Amino acid sequence: MLEKVPSLSLHDRFNFCFAPVNIRDPKAMYYLLRFASSYSQNIPATIAMGVPTDSACNDSELLDLETKHQVLSMYMWLSLHFNEDTFPYAKRAETMATDIADLLGQSLTKVCWKPESKQPPKDPKPQSKEDGYQRPISLVKRLAMKRNEKYSKINSKEEVPEILA
Repeated sequence: MLEKVPSLSLHDRFNFCFAPVNIRDPKAMYYLLRFASSYSQNIPATIAMGVPTDSACNDSELLDLETKHQVLSMYMWLSLHFNEDTFPYAKRAETMATDIADLLGQSLTKVCWKPESKQPPKDPKPQSKEDGYQRPISLVKRLAMKRNEKYSKINSKEEVPEILA
């Protein structure tokens, strides 16, 4: 990702690589790239993001709050590791991060929505393909099935000795 910023020294690139950022979050990575580009051009890195005034009402809003908090935390971390002139808004970022942390706390205490599932529901039946192949049963499930069969035989009248019947 930082290859797109050609004028970073190896030391600076190393520091940006260790910035606390979720690499699976495209918004956070966008801000990392933006901060690195500003740094490489000796332009003060700005924080251009809106801070919501209300707590989150659903999963996507909660994730957006979390991303904004991560970006602000990254900005504060970068301000400690780089020149103060390049990251001059550390106090503002700290205030914004505190406000967002409060909103996150309020959102988590007032959770009243049903969590959204990112994956489709799992099919309880084993998946079989058109050619008749069926996925093998795991050893744990196989052992549990044997155990159930054993107990069902013991509890049936066929296995009960005549003396006890």
